[in-house]
Amino acid sequence: MASLNTSAAPDYGVSEGNEELLIQGLQSLSTRDFDSALEQFRELTEIRPDFRLAQLVYADLLAAQVNPLGQVGSNLAKRQKEIEGLIAEARARLQMESKKPQAGLIPSSLIKMSEDQRYLLAVDTGLSRLFVIENHNGTPRVVKDYYASYGRGGVVKEKRGDLKTPLGVYFVTKRLLDKDLPQRYGSGALPINYPNVWDKRHGRTGSGIWVHGSPVNTYSRPPLASEGCVSLTNPDFLELDKLVDIKNTPVLIGEHFNWIPVAQWQQQQKEMTAVLEAWRSDWESRLHDQYIAHYSTSFSDGSKGFSAFSKHKQRVNGAKSYIDVKLNKVSLFRYPNDPNLMVASFEQHYKSDNYHSDSIKRQYWVKEGGRWKIAYEGEPSQGIP
Repeated sequence: MASLNTSAAPDYGVSEGNEELLIQGLQSLSTRDFDSALEQFRELTEIRPDFRLAQLVYADLLAAQVNPLGQVGSNLAKRQKEIEGLIAEARARLQMESKKPQAGLIPSSLIKMSEDQRYLLAVDTGLSRLFVIENHNGTPRVVKDYYASYGRGGVVKEKRGDLKTPLGVYFVTKRLLDKDLPQRYGSGALPINYPNVWDKRHGRTGSGIWVHGSPVNTYSRPPLASEGCVSLTNPDFLELDKLVDIKNTPVLIGEHFNWIPVAQWQQQQKEMTAVLEAWRSDWESRLHDQYIAHYSTSFSDGSKGFSAFSKHKQRVNGAKSYIDVKLNKVSLFRYPNDPNLMVASFEQHYKSDNYHSDSIKRQYWVKEGGRWKIAYEGEPSQGIP
């Protein structure tokens, strides 16, 4: 292993100090300071006897006192598959020390959190990491991060049973307690809304994608180990679970996040908020051509395509003497692996001379020819998870 320079990496707070001690031990190995590594891994195995990666390395270090130290796990060749997974976990944890985003940076896919969204979860499968992002007076900031395992089939879930983790914008839907779950889910689970309406539109199948703990007989798992879920250590999951609002916590899952400074993020938010505002304003104008120009010709609300929707809106809006639309609690997120796809959610308060309604709306916007257009919109009661 090459030595790592981690002096610039911010400390978001590592639960229980276990990962910090692991990193110290792996770095001692990288500099061939075997005495320090032996002591660090001995301490770690005493703290967490169920931490298989620590037990594996410690066993090799003990064996190395008699025989020369080879590759990690070399004295356990019969368990090669498990060893390879544990070594992959070690690499993932070390990689994070060199690639952790600098303090103050924000994922570019996070455009705007609504004022009632306190936390957002950003899962970067490329780093095997879950970041907890707090809405701090309107400006997001990373407050915690956890090592995370994901689907052993990789990413980009398409069908049931492919063992892959989906990439996209999702929301926590409920909370499942450990007492109601099989032991393999550990200390609890937070299901997310895969497949969402966009997944269904593209024929993606499967279900039961959760953020959950680890099997009760182990501390952590290799990076690719679940059936498509995001898996944390049980202590980390319990800490995370205390922060999650099951009614309003977004979950962004991407393979590699792009992190940007606050000034760039503010400019991006201004531009994307203006896109939504132009749609709202043109709806109020009752000028059909301006209003319908915000919709993609591939638009579908699940029952009407673009042509039928356009005719319906032209008839309804044209019969009004005025239209007043207000949007509250707006959130905007781009798909981490598809920056030309954006999800907008908000409370919509609509009023006209003969009708008024209050609803929650979710829209999927696509970028076509350099312009953002709506490809789907609807209410939760119309089937949006």
